[in-house]
Amino acid sequence: MADLSQQLSDWSKAVASMDVTRSSEQLLDIMAGLKVPGVNMDALVASQRDNLEALNAANQVALEGMKAVGAWQVKLLQETMRELSTAIGKLSQSGSPQQLVATESELAKKAFATAVRQMQELTQIVIQANQQASAAIAKRIPESLGEIRDVLKLPETPAKL
Repeated sequence: MADLSQQLSDWSKAVASMDVTRSSEQLLDIMAGLKVPGVNMDALVASQRDNLEALNAANQVALEGMKAVGAWQVKLLQETMRELSTAIGKLSQSGSPQQLVATESELAKKAFATAVRQMQELTQIVIQANQQASAAIAKRIPESLGEIRDVLKLPETPAKL
């Protein structure tokens, strides 16, 4: 019992440190050592390990999506700075008030079109990341449900004709 207590203590520390991989592996090791009547612990641990792998894959896709959004934001900032520099140069060259208003109107029109285009790009990045992350989880759910029979040591049911 002291060994289980130490394992749970180690597991709590890993969770507290937010080392998800380490804490998950430790929890699976603890589960593997338990003996529960009517439950195939090896099958349960294998199933949960597969679930964690699917979750990790989904998290990796989400992380890649966040990186893509960050890269997009850097690109947006660089583009905005270039356009701002160009706009300031054009405004300083405008002569009459009418030319200034026309130049400002044209700059506002371009800025609006750019903003709409960039929001569409961002939307596509987020949609793609969400779809990929969801697909990793959605693929694993039916597999996990199918493993319940092994975990609970249920007999195979004969195929119905």
